[in-house]
Amino acid sequence: MEKRIRKKLILSVIICLLPIILGIAFYNKLPEQMPIHFTINNTPDNYAPKNIALFAVPAIMAIIQAICIIFTTKINKLNNTEIPRIVKIMEWFIPIITVSLYIIMIEVPLGSTVFVGKSMSLILGIFFIIIGNYLPKMSYEVGKKIFHPTPKSEKNFRKISKIMGYSFILIGVILIIMLIWI
Repeated sequence: MEKRIRKKLILSVIICLLPIILGIAFYNKLPEQMPIHFTINNTPDNYAPKNIALFAVPAIMAIIQAICIIFTTKINKLNNTEIPRIVKIMEWFIPIITVSLYIIMIEVPLGSTVFVGKSMSLILGIFFIIIGNYLPKMSYEVGKKIFHPTPKSEKNFRKISKIMGYSFILIGVILIIMLIWI
């Protein structure tokens, strides 16, 4: 494995595991059953034992992150291609979501008035806007490897990638605007 890929793998896994320090710091103040899922009305509807919520969830996310980076790297080596910029951005989605959700998971039992739906809408909205910005900039060669079925011509690919890019940006903006009504 290349040095830069190894660094990215290690850094992203550490970021997934880093919130455990927060869990340890507040361990004695947290209830034995931690909320891990919320309804649209911001009320917890699923709980997990404290040790699983604080330690297993970040560990599982770190494992998933490592698997995603390793498989992405292997697939690109098999195809003998460079990892597209859009995939590089998506590789940071799991660490960002892990840290965000973990902080919310700690704040809610401590009495914070965090609204989970608003927090996730903001994060996903920003993520969709970023992805939408890069979709039209993707090269046809990369697009042939990503899209199935493959667009028949570069002109079709450009049209598809622009429509997808604008759609992603629109979805991101809608998610952020929804913060007003949630």
